[in-house]
Amino acid sequence: MASVIALLAVPAVSQQKQTLALGNFEWEVATNGILVTAPHGTFDRNTAAIAVETIKHLKAGYVVARGFNPGVRINVSRPTEGSGLTCNREQQTVRAREVYLEYDRLVALASGVRPQRLYIEVHGNGRAETSGNVEIATKGISADEAAEVKAAFPAVLNIVRMEWPSYPALQLLIEPVDRLYWTASCAKQIGTMASDKVPRVLHFEFPAAAREETMIRGAGLLVAKIAEKMVR
Repeated sequence: MASVIALLAVPAVSQQKQTLALGNFEWEVATNGILVTAPHGTFDRNTAAIAVETIKHLKAGYVVARGFNPGVRINVSRPTEGSGLTCNREQQTVRAREVYLEYDRLVALASGVRPQRLYIEVHGNGRAETSGNVEIATKGISADEAAEVKAAFPAVLNIVRMEWPSYPALQLLIEPVDRLYWTASCAKQIGTMASDKVPRVLHFEFPAAAREETMIRGAGLLVAKIAEKMVR
């Protein structure tokens, strides 16, 4: 009886938090090999909330970063600073590398003990020219898989808009079948996406209108429905 009482007295710990000098991380370990992240959870407004909303549908793990914007954005998922720059113009600094190494460690930790099946990053942008699109840069995704998701996207969007009628009527652009503006090229070269520990990646870029406060739940459902089609 004493042992049972002792077990009941110990709270189950799943969500964890860590505070660094420039920001903080929150994470939960995956049990199904799916990890959803928001490296720019503060700078890319509402992306942390979208990532957390997504895992409710996928029962996945997650890592979100908040803060890390001391006058210039720390890029978190790669060891550089600066936003809206080409990769060769982003500055590699000691503090950016320290934050990146901790994020990379947490990605490995939160992926759990199972082989990782899918790694997802949720980002946002304010570029007018891509304001009607959700763009998905990828790694380890075949052209056939991407084409299948692209064909299914109208039905996915319809499901989202049935619950949230004001959700934007986005167009989907996805690698490798489409040409993107937001290609995540720097992260693929020197960041977490370059690592073998994330063999299959979906890197979402949402326009501002699709991640407003009232759109968070819709965006989370959209990410989850697309992810479900990519899980192997």
